[in-house]
Amino acid sequence: MIYAFTFVLAFCSIVYELLLGQTLSAFLGNTVLRYSVTIGLYMMSLGIGSMIAEGRFVRNPVTSLLLVETLLTLVGGGCVVFLFFVNAIGVPPAVLSVIAHALIIVIGILSGFEIPLLISLKNHEAENRDNAIIGVNYLGAFLGTIVFAFVFYPFVGLVPTAFAVAFLNAVVGVLLLTQSRYVDEPERPRYRALLGIAVTMVLVLGFCLSASERISESVLKSYLI
Repeated sequence: MIYAFTFVLAFCSIVYELLLGQTLSAFLGNTVLRYSVTIGLYMMSLGIGSMIAEGRFVRNPVTSLLLVETLLTLVGGGCVVFLFFVNAIGVPPAVLSVIAHALIIVIGILSGFEIPLLISLKNHEAENRDNAIIGVNYLGAFLGTIVFAFVFYPFVGLVPTAFAVAFLNAVVGVLLLTQSRYVDEPERPRYRALLGIAVTMVLVLGFCLSASERISESVLKSYLI
């Protein structure tokens, strides 16, 4: 189960970053430069997140991971619509660029938290599975880039893709219910609260997916006005 979580979460994280890179390219042009900077910032932020994830945060991996997935679902699922809104209100290109790159860094740092937490969670079942978790993470990220390039971007669109990936992210959060046996008693109130938020996000994102065509049209109209 932990390997499945690792694969899906890596898939989601890289797609969020590619969505931001593509959205910024649509607004400011220079696609190659945007993608290069996006991936570079993402890799740097992953490293920062992995390095600062320690102490009590890692000792409570289930609750901490659920918190991370809640934040990633909110930020990643709303990033495209938010950037379209920011662009629609007419902010200068430099400000739009700063906001987009800040989102890239935030998502990267949150994604960087995932690996230490997943390793900690896996070590409850078997010791020294670091390499396997890291390998599965790379495979998930690779599939994310392929699916984004050949399915999501050409056939699904930016806004529906953001909703679909955020929905997947939230579902993983709900499925952390299967790891509840590893939640310490003092952490259970926070765990249950976060689980309730995750369930709510699944329902909201399910509605957003059903209405994604109308939402996309509204977003595009704001861009074209």
